[in-house]
Amino acid sequence: MNNWKSLSLLLVAMVIGCGEVEQAEQSKVEKPKALVPGVDIPLNPQGDIRPKQKPKPRLNLEPEAPPRRLVNTAGVIQPEVTKLLEQIDQSRLEGPTVVAWIMDRSKSASNMVDGVRLQVQYYYDELMIEREKLALDESSEIEHHHLYTTVYSFGEAIECNLPLSDELPEAKDALASVSVDNSGIENSFTALKAAFNEVKEIRVEHGWEVFFVVVTDEAGDDQQIAEELRPELAKYAVPLYVVGVNAPFGKQAILPEHVEAGANGNTDRQFINQGPETRDLEQLLLAYPAAGLSMDTVDSGFGPFAWELLCRSSGGAFLGLKAPGYTSSMLSRPGSRPVALIGSYGGARMSKYAPDYVSRAKYDEMVQANGAVKALLDVAQLENIPTLMNYQVDFDGADVTRLNQALSQAQLLPAQIEPGLNAAYNILAAGEGDRSNLIKPRWQAGYDLAMGRILAAKSRVEGYNAMLAALKRGKVFENEGSTRWVLNPAEETEAGSALKKLGERAIEYLERVKAEHEGTPWAQMAEMELQIPVGWKWMEQ
Repeated sequence: MNNWKSLSLLLVAMVIGCGEVEQAEQSKVEKPKALVPGVDIPLNPQGDIRPKQKPKPRLNLEPEAPPRRLVNTAGVIQPEVTKLLEQIDQSRLEGPTVVAWIMDRSKSASNMVDGVRLQVQYYYDELMIEREKLALDESSEIEHHHLYTTVYSFGEAIECNLPLSDELPEAKDALASVSVDNSGIENSFTALKAAFNEVKEIRVEHGWEVFFVVVTDEAGDDQQIAEELRPELAKYAVPLYVVGVNAPFGKQAILPEHVEAGANGNTDRQFINQGPETRDLEQLLLAYPAAGLSMDTVDSGFGPFAWELLCRSSGGAFLGLKAPGYTSSMLSRPGSRPVALIGSYGGARMSKYAPDYVSRAKYDEMVQANGAVKALLDVAQLENIPTLMNYQVDFDGADVTRLNQALSQAQLLPAQIEPGLNAAYNILAAGEGDRSNLIKPRWQAGYDLAMGRILAAKSRVEGYNAMLAALKRGKVFENEGSTRWVLNPAEETEAGSALKKLGERAIEYLERVKAEHEGTPWAQMAEMELQIPVGWKWMEQ
């Protein structure tokens, strides 16, 4: 036990540093203290951290990996969290290990955080039972089974709920003390930086294994800090794990029907920033004209870009929770429609569709190297691309004058929509010549889906306008008792070969996405688009 006395001054320094989490200064690392035999890892002459003789295996995220079952009688067992706890458990059995829990305090994350916290607390319960047994065994070396914990939480402000400590009851209490922040602001990367500054010294001086674990349901409002932290995490060889919710496909935020910010019955609907999964938006933001279809809630299969970037570059992983309810839908107002990401994407199939986790400069270079990729990213920057919605399809044909007036009024809508659609199409068409040079499946699927959706939208809008114009030119009821014309969706538009060809091109692109990218969000969105016919036909009633 005398070995641990040499660390007392260092732990006191950790406590002081925890109380100053808002300071961003980088303190210089002092020369190493006397090492603890069998525990500490010396520095090499260059000052780099030597790896352990037996490097720890990477966290196995494959579903077939049998997890150690933790008893949690009060909540859902998340297999992703279980595997992470097993990794931490293995590390502390090999030597002193530090885990920094960084918890989201936002209202939208409260249910998810509570579930993860319960699972972690039951793990600490197991450790306390184990420690009591070891304390009764005089031959055991209990100091070699230490787990050190620090707890941070974030909203608008950063809180240090627990400075570095090996007291397990204190760790449990600190996790339970995380409160809700109603500001709607999430300075998550600032909290990660504060935790990193607290424990990096002990990583250098004693070589202890360190795990950073962030539990959050959003991408964070201070993502610019990610680029600063990326080389630091790699330098000190500490992995980052993020327990969170996958990003919505091609979207920065969703607008769920729940209260994100504000207490006392505030019913303001707030954006939940959970994406995008890519460095820049790479998806056409075009609404579906059919009720019940929305791209807002399609699962991308990956976490928010900045989190994934840090996790992957540090040797950690983004752990997207799959259990129902661990999204913002848990806070839906009574009577509202729960919002949850649809689809389940991940694993080996999605690995080849991973975003490019490279620097900004490298990413921009890749974009500029191919016209189709550049076109896709350019069209993704367009907001509020119009599409055909809330249009009239039922017309009274008893009075020709009134009919023509109604048809002319209905034609105002496509006249308003067509310029915006044509602008988006022209952007994509400019890069079509480079489509054949695309190699990465992600770029192929992205461009084909965008082009197919734009062509389908153009086919519907132009076909709708053409059918109205054709009726204005004169069309006679075939049935004597008919008095109304009804425009119904159809496989193709009965108004010329150009429109027929337009619809065929749309279907060709969309079917190619389905066939070549099965089991991906692109294929799902193509299928959603194909559910809506691209043509029209007149029916009489």
